[in-house]
Amino acid sequence: MFKLLSHRYKKIGLIVAPIGLCLWVFMQLGFVSKLSQLLGITDATILNMSVAILGFFTFLFGTYALAFSKEKVEDEMIKNVRLESFQFAALLQMIALVLGIMVIGFMNNPPKDAGVMLFLSIAILFFWITYILRFNYIIHFRIFRYEK
Repeated sequence: MFKLLSHRYKKIGLIVAPIGLCLWVFMQLGFVSKLSQLLGITDATILNMSVAILGFFTFLFGTYALAFSKEKVEDEMIKNVRLESFQFAALLQMIALVLGIMVIGFMNNPPKDAGVMLFLSIAILFFWITYILRFNYIIHFRIFRYEK
């Protein structure tokens, strides 16, 4: 059986994941290049690459911590919701991949290697974000509503 992380990692994931996402988005929007120009760095390629890698893997670690952390009370119902959320996220990812590949196939100017790599990276992250959102919604909002 797969061992889950302790509950405290959920709090770590809630802090680390948004920081990583912000780093990655700031690099994509060009803020890191502008900052490097202000600091007097002429070639910002290494800095951009470093911030992108750091942001992506920080976000990935945060989502891992959120997805594989135990709840305060871990019982059979939680395990069942975890499995259903995993299946739901897999189904949505497959639908998104098929639709995305169809859209790319019908484009006049399809994306090159970097665009396809970005599409696949987003598809992977889409799976984990869908899983985390659905699992936490069911556990903390839907079930909480029925208990009152």
